[in-house]
Amino acid sequence: MNNILDIELHMKSFSDAFILEARKEKWTGLLCERPNNISLQSSKLFNHLDHNRIEQNDSLKNVAPYDAVGVFYDFNHNPKCISFKDAINEGRSQDALFSINPGELAVCFFHDGWNFVCKR
Repeated sequence: MNNILDIELHMKSFSDAFILEARKEKWTGLLCERPNNISLQSSKLFNHLDHNRIEQNDSLKNVAPYDAVGVFYDFNHNPKCISFKDAINEGRSQDALFSINPGELAVCFFHDGWNFVCKR
């Protein structure tokens, strides 16, 4: 899953499934093209999520097995494939995404310590 096509699938599927219709095109571009200034946009992600498909779960218990592999993106470095356990450690206290099943299950980490599970 470490190839660029898999990563792009995760990023595009996240936007398609969990971003509000009016902001979908913008976030698809940001997540797939990853411009240098994307970190300035990361704090706006929460307001652009479809809140019918997210649930706050700060402990992240029972979301997925800790060894489940997905795509982690922290808005500062290139996305990478890591385990859920590693994503929890790296996502702590920063804005980041972890896509577990493209367009079906993801976690949004926010710098204030809040975590939101995105499910479809």
